[in-house]
Amino acid sequence: MKLLARGIVLPALFSILLLQLSSFPGFCFTGQVSQELVSPSQYATGMTWDGKCLWVCDWKDATAFRIDPARGEVLQSVALPCTRPEDITYADKHLFICSGSQPLIYEMEIATGVVVKTYPAPGAASCALAWDGKYLWLADRETDTIYKLNPLDGTILDYFPAPAGDTEGLAWDGKYLWVSDRVRDELYMVSPVDGTVIMVVSSPGRYPTGLAFDGKFLWNVDYQDDSIYKLKYDDGENVYTTDAVERRMTFVHSLTGLGPGSITSAGVFLAVPEDSFPGQKLLEPISFDPKPDRFDRDQWGQKVAIYEYSGFKPDETREASYTARALIGVRRFCIFPDKVGRIEDIPAAIRRTYTADGSRYRITQPLIVETVKKVVGDEKNPYWIARKLCKWVQDHVEYERVGGWDIAETLIKRGTGSCSEYAFLYVALCRAAGLPARYEGSVAIRGDDASMDDVFHRWCEVYLPNYGWIPVDPSGGDSPVPSNQGRAFGMLNNRYFVTTHGGGDSKYLGWDYNYSSRVSFKGNCEVKEDVFGLWDSVNPVIETSSEISGKACKPK
Repeated sequence: MKLLARGIVLPALFSILLLQLSSFPGFCFTGQVSQELVSPSQYATGMTWDGKCLWVCDWKDATAFRIDPARGEVLQSVALPCTRPEDITYADKHLFICSGSQPLIYEMEIATGVVVKTYPAPGAASCALAWDGKYLWLADRETDTIYKLNPLDGTILDYFPAPAGDTEGLAWDGKYLWVSDRVRDELYMVSPVDGTVIMVVSSPGRYPTGLAFDGKFLWNVDYQDDSIYKLKYDDGENVYTTDAVERRMTFVHSLTGLGPGSITSAGVFLAVPEDSFPGQKLLEPISFDPKPDRFDRDQWGQKVAIYEYSGFKPDETREASYTARALIGVRRFCIFPDKVGRIEDIPAAIRRTYTADGSRYRITQPLIVETVKKVVGDEKNPYWIARKLCKWVQDHVEYERVGGWDIAETLIKRGTGSCSEYAFLYVALCRAAGLPARYEGSVAIRGDDASMDDVFHRWCEVYLPNYGWIPVDPSGGDSPVPSNQGRAFGMLNNRYFVTTHGGGDSKYLGWDYNYSSRVSFKGNCEVKEDVFGLWDSVNPVIETSSEISGKACKPK
């Protein structure tokens, strides 16, 4: 096996463990391995489906094998008309073939082996093919582009950027294209209209090449471990969690009044983390030091620990902290845009609450209204409304921390902002479009497991009917790479410990997240506030579990 030859046994064992842990009864998701077959080829690069069987092509021997999908038995083999075939796709008893050595596309009749047509490929490094029943799709590795071609003569009908930089396989599922990337070890579901990455799935192997779709399952052949994987496509699970690790974080807030004056009174409000959503599970009750004076919830349902201070002496410091231990996983949503309901299907209470205006949203202002009208147009699908607005924000705003958190209109005019300002703008645009939106706030791992964070991070959530609250990170996904944009819509990394769900103008947190404070002082007094999260090194307990994903994946 090439896997052993390349000296990466431990990652392979890790992958096996991860797959075993993810295979809990009743827990299934897009991309989960349903069946594994041994590849008939040691150098498999391409794959297709002919309606009954799989075909796999061998790069070295220039041979295509027809395979029984139940047992992996080779039923037929045919010689291919080129050297170094990168991929094949089936169309009406013919195979289309692209080569890594000749910039041509071949159409070959399977029964006779006769090449009935050849024409130039649109690029010099063709690497993947798919047939959608009417058009041919081809990916070129040199230009990182996916082309839509006329199958009669190869003329280009349309094109868009590939999801990432190392495309290996293409497949058509009836509505969307699937693309494999060998370096990122990921599979992408993309829109055939403009290449928008809709879903990001971890590949089962470490060198995913050919892809095929049989009408119910997605298939992937892996060049490194010589396996063919049958992958679940859509089993009704909307959200799942992978790569859960144990984290311990201490959040510290200190307040000092530097004399000669003094603080007369202060209120300190700490957002209390909870685990009433997928991807985060508290392992023990949160420990506060000292105990808060009281707890309450704001109008968004956010739990808050409240400290009320008085009687400060000059130069005195008051400190409040809590320690939380939790399992935090990568939260992933399996969203099929055609299954998203209408805005009218969203529960009335959620629509009423999360489309309301706010002092930093100002959703009725002409600039906000005009922007939404221009971006959304006549789009009715909530998913595409949310994606269009997110793409517009990413195209028109550049990340820059320039001081205060300004209103949405200012961000449109200025074109720069922090993660919080991205969030304010995106929430404002969604709410102006009638789509419920709010934000999440967190303390973030900064590099090492044992680290400190005093910058924090905020992103958004939108409510999609039939799916519920979906994480959207407009600033985190502000990248020219389509896969990075897709990863930021419906997926959340396990380096974030979520503390806050908010909508702004909170009676305790205002427009802050993680914490807020209100201080009164007398005389010449400099108020010093220091806030940070400390991450302790904890031996990671890696698992993929429905326990922290929630088996009930229906929207709340």
